[in-house]
Amino acid sequence: MSELEKWRGDFGLTDLIDKQDVPKFDLRIEVLGQLDEASSALGMVRACAVSGMTKSMILEIQRDLCWMMSDLAAVSTAKTETTHTTTERVRFLDTEFHRRTAATPLGNTFVVPGDSQNSATLHLARSIVRRAERHVALLEREAGLPDTNILPYLNRLSALLYVMARGEDQTEGTPSTRAHSPSKGEQAPPASS
Repeated sequence: MSELEKWRGDFGLTDLIDKQDVPKFDLRIEVLGQLDEASSALGMVRACAVSGMTKSMILEIQRDLCWMMSDLAAVSTAKTETTHTTTERVRFLDTEFHRRTAATPLGNTFVVPGDSQNSATLHLARSIVRRAERHVALLEREAGLPDTNILPYLNRLSALLYVMARGEDQTEGTPSTRAHSPSKGEQAPPASS
């Protein structure tokens, strides 16, 4: 039996745009993997039977995440003139969050994901974005970021994905399950109020 050809990845190494032989456990590689994971989860959302408007928005967000990964895939933190995660993209998410929150009031209770496939998938994507956001904050502290809009973008994105998940439940006529049961004798208001 012939011996397997050795790839660099077999030794736990990979490349960035401007640096070779980076250990796969490097924080920057971890951040890139989490953003890729978030985009993949959003792809699952897009493949579900959500509205055309939601599919279109998710695709825009996936493209934003691809640009963000490209920006983060370089060790150099030198500011470039062609940043892709712009203030306008953050503002777009912020505006969309407020528009959707007006249509789907969130109330003052936490919910348990899983009331519909669409909302559960959005919650999964949201939690992955939150994890990526925490690691991006650590990367910023340890090595700096090429763009100051990356953290605000991820923060707005996770909030938007939450309200989108709640909206999917509302659209399907499925009340979101509250995380905590009401106290004895207290009537439980609907989670979507």
